[in-house]
Amino acid sequence: MSQTQTAQAVGDDLLALAEALLNDVGHILAAFPDNALNETLIGFSNTPYVLIHHLLGSARYWIGEVVGSVPTGRVRAEEFGAAGTRADLETRLQDTRERLTRALKGLNDRDLTPHPIDLSRGVLSWGFLPPDGRTSVWVVAHDLAHMAYHLGQLRLMRQSRSNRNLAATSTAASEEPR
Repeated sequence: MSQTQTAQAVGDDLLALAEALLNDVGHILAAFPDNALNETLIGFSNTPYVLIHHLLGSARYWIGEVVGSVPTGRVRAEEFGAAGTRADLETRLQDTRERLTRALKGLNDRDLTPHPIDLSRGVLSWGFLPPDGRTSVWVVAHDLAHMAYHLGQLRLMRQSRSNRNLAATSTAASEEPR
C-alpha cells in the first residue's frame, strides 16, 4: 500500500507522542540509582527494572512488530522476571526508539483501516478486538496508553523511594547525640 500524506501525518504525530514518552522513560531511568533498579519497594509488585523492561518490550511488540512488521521474539511472561543493569535498559530503550521510528515513519493507508491483529504475544490492556480487527493507529494509541500507565507507576516508585530516603535521613538525624 502507498503512504499518503494523511498516513504520513498520522505517523509523524504518533511518533511525536512516542518520542515524548520514551524521553520520559529515559528521565525516569536516570533518576533511579543503579542499586535501586532491581529493588522491589514496599507496596509494589515489580522492580523499576521489570517495569521499564516490560513497557519497552510491549512497545517493541505492539508498535515495532504488529504495526512495523519487525519481529521481536517477545515472550511477555519472561519480562516480569527480568533483572539487569542500567546499560541493558539504555540499550533496549535505544533499540525501541529505532523500531518505533521505523514503524511510525512507515505507516501507510492500510494502517488507517481495520485489519486483523495477532495477539499471540500481547495482551489487550483496554478495549476489545472486533472481528475485522483494529487500525494500526488504535494499536499504537493502545500501547502509548500502556506506556503512560507504567510511567505513572515508575514515578510513584521514584517518589516512594525518595520519601523513604528522606524518612531514613530524618530519623538518623534525630537520633544523633546532642
